[in-house]
Amino acid sequence: MEFFVNENKRKISGNTEYFEFQKGQYHDKCWLPDSISISAALWDKYNLSDLIGSVVKNFDYYGITTVTKEQWAEIVKISQESWTIQNKIIAEALPWVNECFKEYDVFTILGL
Repeated sequence: MEFFVNENKRKISGNTEYFEFQKGQYHDKCWLPDSISISAALWDKYNLSDLIGSVVKNFDYYGITTVTKEQWAEIVKISQESWTIQNKIIAEALPWVNECFKEYDVFTILGL
């Protein structure tokens, strides 16, 4: 993966400045083994708050944001129309998100 890391790689980095994507609703703890994360530096550099926030109106940079299947579909659509690096980032998350949606109706983004 170019943009996202699994929990083992995030842990090895010794850094907690990541946005964590958790399957389903927030599990009352962070850094789950099946989560993926993207560094805050990449998140900010590629304006992912703008992309996510354009669809998920209650996106919380510092808190907990739940993303539905319908919202994710719209995020994917917008990213594909833009042909920017955001498109590559969202495409990289697709396999994880698709796997998530086999079991859950939502996933959660944990902010800083």
